[in-house]
Amino acid sequence: MSMSFEEASAKASRFLKELEAPFVGRHDEALMVTLSLISGEHSVLLGEPGCIVGDTIISAEDGRLYYIEDIAKGLVPGVYIADFPIFPPARATELHIYDVWETYEVVTKRGFRLRGTPNHPILTDEGWVSLRDLKPGQRVKLITRLPSPNHYIAIPNDEIMPVKRPYRGFGSRKIKERRKVKRVPILDERLAEVLGAFVAGGFFTGESIGFGLGIEEVEFENHIISRIKELFGIEPYRRTYRRSERTRVKKARSFRYDSIYLARLFKWLDHGHEEKIVPRWVLLSPKTVSAAFLRGLFEGDGTVEDRPRYTGVRLKSKSRKLLEGVQILLLRHGIISSIYESTSKDKRYKKTYKGYVLVIRGLDELKKFKEEIGFISRQKNEKLDRAIARRKRKSPRKEEWDIVKSVKRIHGWVRVYDFHIPETHSFFTNALLSHNTAKSALVRRAASLLNARFFKYLLTKYTEPSELFGPLDIRSLRKGVYARVTRGKLPEADIAFLDEVFNASSAVLNSLLSIMMERVVYDGYMEIKVPLWCVFGASNRVPEEPELEALYDRFLLRTHVEPLSQDYWSELLDASWKLETGALEGSGLILSMDDLKAIYSLSLKVDLSPVKPHLIRLFLVMEEKGLHITDRRKGKALKVVAAHALLNNRRVATEDDLVVLKYVVPKTLEDFDKVQVILMEELRTRERVQRELNEIKTNVKTAASKIQALSPFDPRLTDYYKNLKVARNKVLNLVKDYDDDEEIRKLAAELVNEIDDLLEIVMAKLNV
Repeated sequence: MSMSFEEASAKASRFLKELEAPFVGRHDEALMVTLSLISGEHSVLLGEPGCIVGDTIISAEDGRLYYIEDIAKGLVPGVYIADFPIFPPARATELHIYDVWETYEVVTKRGFRLRGTPNHPILTDEGWVSLRDLKPGQRVKLITRLPSPNHYIAIPNDEIMPVKRPYRGFGSRKIKERRKVKRVPILDERLAEVLGAFVAGGFFTGESIGFGLGIEEVEFENHIISRIKELFGIEPYRRTYRRSERTRVKKARSFRYDSIYLARLFKWLDHGHEEKIVPRWVLLSPKTVSAAFLRGLFEGDGTVEDRPRYTGVRLKSKSRKLLEGVQILLLRHGIISSIYESTSKDKRYKKTYKGYVLVIRGLDELKKFKEEIGFISRQKNEKLDRAIARRKRKSPRKEEWDIVKSVKRIHGWVRVYDFHIPETHSFFTNALLSHNTAKSALVRRAASLLNARFFKYLLTKYTEPSELFGPLDIRSLRKGVYARVTRGKLPEADIAFLDEVFNASSAVLNSLLSIMMERVVYDGYMEIKVPLWCVFGASNRVPEEPELEALYDRFLLRTHVEPLSQDYWSELLDASWKLETGALEGSGLILSMDDLKAIYSLSLKVDLSPVKPHLIRLFLVMEEKGLHITDRRKGKALKVVAAHALLNNRRVATEDDLVVLKYVVPKTLEDFDKVQVILMEELRTRERVQRELNEIKTNVKTAASKIQALSPFDPRLTDYYKNLKVARNKVLNLVKDYDDDEEIRKLAAELVNEIDDLLEIVMAKLNV
């Protein structure tokens, strides 16, 4: 059954609409993918992955918190299926891992810190901004509310210390005591409280653990001993005063437990680190467990200031990472804290010690701290009550923003991580909202809507041809026949997506060039014809190596994928919810591969003669501006112009169709903006008309404020009258060719009404 031109245009337009439906603000990328499919040409999506370092805390939608490196533990750089729930509610489908040389570290006024790649975008009051572009004084959005997980963490006691463990010295007192130790099944509130105290002042001595406390902390000491007795059924085997030369305080005491199980348990609880951090299992536990951990930690290392102007709760530590983790845990309770650098002097040894302090100050924050966390000792709880009583209430906060304090560039190899999240493209990172792009998801959805055979692969410099084209067929090889098993590989695909395509090795590079140019794979003495329609590539860089020039040139269409602007946030939330509820599943098969080939044939019948002079003029302008276009790309551009005309149901191409040069001409990332400006200046397109109307609207508003300030009969009113009449005529002339464009007509009508109202004011002041 043949397809008419109108049917082809309608189907292609519907395909584009369905393709971009889940991807709010990605019209340009979706349009390029559609044009690539219609024209049968290859495309590349350029956009650096915004990645973060491994100790960044991220959140699942149920409130579980993770250090991102834990999810990727044991994996080498590459792209892996993640299937991980992310906050805000969405699901990550891939985990990207890279090694990079340059990173940026941003620290806010409240002490929230994020380190990532230069292009990693975070949310500000001006939209998504890359780390490298952030400036001190900019406002960034804080995620101040986190849900709480429901499930307790089970403790794998048989892994920590098997039951049937051979002991030496049977009959000794210590071995008998060790055998009496009870094993705890889960990390509950009681154990979390002891763990918090251990992070504050605990230590390992061989296969024993101990706690160091101040001489006055008798109530805290008795509480911890009671808790351990309740949990494990054992008493400390020694209590002692610590020697003054071993501690910075004059008097201190410690108590120890000689228990292999306790030592191994506390090491498993993730506190066998040189630098203190919040234990991983606490991050995964319910809110009540993390509150108990914080209670033990604040009791051990925290203080309360109840003096006027200095009221608040403080937590000191040499480890900034520990305080950053505490800062995130407090968000589960809606408590916002701040981290500062601090110094202290030891007069006895004439030394200055550098550390950090976390401070909770606000009245609401202090009340929440008392209600949901609190202290163990009566003395500190009473001081907290006095601090709350002295704290004055300020106006309630409506929306929480923080101020960028510093932006620091760091050089040195580091491993970074990034999720691919098709639905919202956003995720929680150290209380700041981060963002990624949707490069591969667009192509995958396009293949799904076409019911096409799809092949996706990440290329590295170690990728071998067999990974793309299939392994050798051993049975055939034994018979002397050189053949590959191509099932599920690139030679059988209709559409392919190659991530980090410019990382291809020389062996893969030669095969890719032949398959992209000739749709043929040369394998040994064999020539394999493939059904491949087009290849989509993605890269976080523009290749500069000469050997990659040919491959880069084969990608006729190119676009730079950037984070969404603030204008699309509302639509993004709506689309995310529809996708979550299943309302964006699509309308089934819209096009088949046979339909796509028929549409391609019809696109070749578009009359391009009216735009060829304009196209030649644009090529000359581009060359004059330093934008070189190869002869091959100049000829291929006609196919994309024709595809754009068909997509808009035009049998004859117009200047509007030449806007596709923004995908064809750019070579470097800087070229995208240059080409856009040239097209806006040289073409009388819808975008240009819209821009000129907006400029006139701005000028009219400026004129209105000045006219209102003028007194009657002022001679300048006559000049304003003439200029307004000229502006009115210009608006009417601009929209002559856009009667069918509702948005342009509406903008022009509003502008004409504004000008008419202003003309009446001028005439009234002139008393005409």
